[in-house]
Amino acid sequence: MGFSKEQQLILLLLGLSIFCLDLFRPFHPVWSKPHPSSTNLTTQSCPQWIIEVAGAVRIPGIYSFNAPPTGNDALQRAGGPMNRDCPALGQMNTPLETGTRVELRTSERESGRVTISPIDPGKKFVLGIPVPLNQAGAEALAIIPGISHSLAQRIVEFRKSHGPFKTWHELRRVKGIGPKKVERFRSYLSLT
Repeated sequence: MGFSKEQQLILLLLGLSIFCLDLFRPFHPVWSKPHPSSTNLTTQSCPQWIIEVAGAVRIPGIYSFNAPPTGNDALQRAGGPMNRDCPALGQMNTPLETGTRVELRTSERESGRVTISPIDPGKKFVLGIPVPLNQAGAEALAIIPGISHSLAQRIVEFRKSHGPFKTWHELRRVKGIGPKKVERFRSYLSLT
């Protein structure tokens, strides 16, 4: 007794789906389990420094670096400023953290001014960079799998009334979060 054509098609699609998921395993922080002794998931899930460059640069985008880049390194990787006489060049020699956004302002009033801020939490999630638990708002937390909008709101309210989370165990004090959820969230969040 063999499989029908429909059953064969379902098995083929299932096999292809599993194969495709396995291809992406090394690139996703949840699918590629970190070493149990690892406490810093940022280094584990982001072996490179990820920087977004926006504004008045030749090639805006998201760039990866093998070592902590400076603001100047990021601007140069993006093709440099549109205006070569930009005063921002040479001013940003401090190393950037992964998940940083560097924007070269384009308005006449602020031309040449650079702002440095965190990358949008949605982009961080897609790039596998942990979202900072103590800084993210409810909308950003709701992006994380397993965190509903109401749970995200409870987390933010708890943080407002009790201060920032210092340990992962403190997160269990929020109604609706148990030890299994904390372990699942650790792949997507950071305590910074």
